[in-house]
Amino acid sequence: MSDSQQLWMDYAACWSADAGERLAALGEVAVEDVAYRDPGTEVAGLAGLAGYMAGFAGAFPGHRFRIDEVLEHHDRSLARWTQLGEQGEPAMAGVSTALHRDGRLADITGFFLPA
Repeated sequence: MSDSQQLWMDYAACWSADAGERLAALGEVAVEDVAYRDPGTEVAGLAGLAGYMAGFAGAFPGHRFRIDEVLEHHDRSLARWTQLGEQGEPAMAGVSTALHRDGRLADITGFFLPA
């Protein structure tokens, strides 16, 4: 497993992490001034992203993300992911891209794939 694959898997785990541990876990995989955007939002900084993740966890209790594939080159990566429901059933799929800095995610953009 590459460093980028592990980074994306650890990042995915942050979305379903315990609320009290989320910010610290996120700080292990993303830089302090991380930028994040998806079709529904744009947030900045670890606290902003952790807050957005908390909103996701509240809206989709028991859901988690599975990283299906990671491609990487030149401090950039693309992760194909699946959002899994409470029973582990696929609920949504997408891809996210990131620019890496200092071995962590610095600029993340998520795309939701059509069902």
